[in-house]
Amino acid sequence: MSDAAGGPLRLEDVSVGYGRTPVLSHLDIGPVAPGSLVAVVGSNAVGKSTLLKAIAGLRPATGGIRLGDTDLARLPLAKRVRLVGYLSQSLPQPTSLVAYEAVTSAFRAVRGDLSADEVERRVEEVFAALGLRGLALRRLSEMSGGQRQMVGLAQVLVRKPPLLLLDEPTSALDLRWQLNVLETVRGITRGENAICLIAIHDVNLALRFCDAVIVLGGGGVLAAGAPEDVMTPDLLRRAYGIEGRVERCSRGFPIVLSDRALSV
Repeated sequence: MSDAAGGPLRLEDVSVGYGRTPVLSHLDIGPVAPGSLVAVVGSNAVGKSTLLKAIAGLRPATGGIRLGDTDLARLPLAKRVRLVGYLSQSLPQPTSLVAYEAVTSAFRAVRGDLSADEVERRVEEVFAALGLRGLALRRLSEMSGGQRQMVGLAQVLVRKPPLLLLDEPTSALDLRWQLNVLETVRGITRGENAICLIAIHDVNLALRFCDAVIVLGGGGVLAAGAPEDVMTPDLLRRAYGIEGRVERCSRGFPIVLSDRALSV
């Protein structure tokens, strides 16, 4: 199980922006149940990353952000990082550290209370889950961007927080690794009874792997709910400015087919 008590995630009347420029206003989201993998989608610059940063405490926000009975905004940073694992779009720096050292040192910085044996066990566990054992002793300076992105994900997942916030974790990955990451994250989310919000551009990957979808646009939430209920031709027009269809693949999953871009 996750290392800290969680519970459902609720956002109540949350607003966030940059200086005097609002990005998202008066959001109400949730409750999001533990065990849920939720996609945050929408067109460029609608606030997907901003929303995750606000929940993580990296952007000032007004309103209530609660995980179970805990008001995240009132927690000191040391306690908040125990509850919230945040992966930014920025890749880990190409340093001389090998991947195993990078993950171990990041884990110990947050969980100095754990024994060396437990830290080692947990690091080995996450490397196995992500299929990274072959990279464990390779320097980050010798890795591709996609490989460093996987190391960054391992640094977050090894902590087992009850709330995961992943900002475009598949952006630098090829299709095989995209599938591997999403399958692994979904398994960890369910196995640890955690909550994971994942900002992602690929709508079809979101529909394939996620339990729910939050669609942002116009400074707020355009729609939220089960993928098959949320994704409609009308929503595609409003959220992305395209004419498209939502059909079913041979395995029964919803899939978006884009026909044309609408005139601006």
